[in-house]
Amino acid sequence: LNGIFPITEFPSLLGFDVAGVVVKLGPGVHNVKVGDAVWCSLPTQIPNEELRLGAWADFAVVPAKKLGVAPNCLNPTQASSLPVVAITSMQALEKLGVSAGKKVLIIGGAASTGTMAIQIAKAMGAYVATTCSSKNQQLCKELGADQVIDYQNQKWADIIRDFDCVYDCVGERFVCANANTVLKHNGKFVTIAAMREFYSQKWDKDIQGSVLSMDSLDVSALNKAKDLIETNNLKPVIAGECEFGKILEALTNFQGKTQPGKIAISIDLTDMAKGE
Repeated sequence: LNGIFPITEFPSLLGFDVAGVVVKLGPGVHNVKVGDAVWCSLPTQIPNEELRLGAWADFAVVPAKKLGVAPNCLNPTQASSLPVVAITSMQALEKLGVSAGKKVLIIGGAASTGTMAIQIAKAMGAYVATTCSSKNQQLCKELGADQVIDYQNQKWADIIRDFDCVYDCVGERFVCANANTVLKHNGKFVTIAAMREFYSQKWDKDIQGSVLSMDSLDVSALNKAKDLIETNNLKPVIAGECEFGKILEALTNFQGKTQPGKIAISIDLTDMAKGE
């Protein structure tokens, strides 16, 4: 990843997603006002340019065109868990052309991107199949999946046939070759994780394959996610929360563990709303 989006300055401030309250505005900013509850995906993923991060902080300076008014039904901690994963899955499913009646396989339904993808694809009217571990089957069903495949005991490539789309959130071994088998003629495949295998894959049946780099140059995709949230079609999936001062402890505790959804960082906004 560093070869595509290099981080050249250290120490580097990490963190992709922010949600909070506007305390100051730059000149010419009219889309939000001081005191608004807002959210944002900080990274601007432009190949060969530095990946811009900085969410793990008390304050963040954000380009106005990337900043949106947060959903009114979420608190800042909930809202902060969503932007990157919601935008990524929204754009992946749009790239796949998912629409009512189409059959889509989401590989990694309990991954943070996968939990978003199940809900968004169902809101689009699709038939949704997904893979997950045994312990996460019920979660994926509750999120709306029509068919849940336990990858620990079943091989999805032996079960799925003639699907319109495959969205890969995991990058498991042979995912491209297996997708080539299960997709119908003119099917589509998108991965956010299997870059190395993707570029060596030869597709049959006029299948279209692509790698997605999430684009958050403006707030348009985030506003679509907001609409889904406020109409009860999309909800955050949070595996746990940690206080801002305990990030290192949380990283250590969750290292190597597979948990559905995101770990959200909570910050006391009382003083920050005053700009202190």
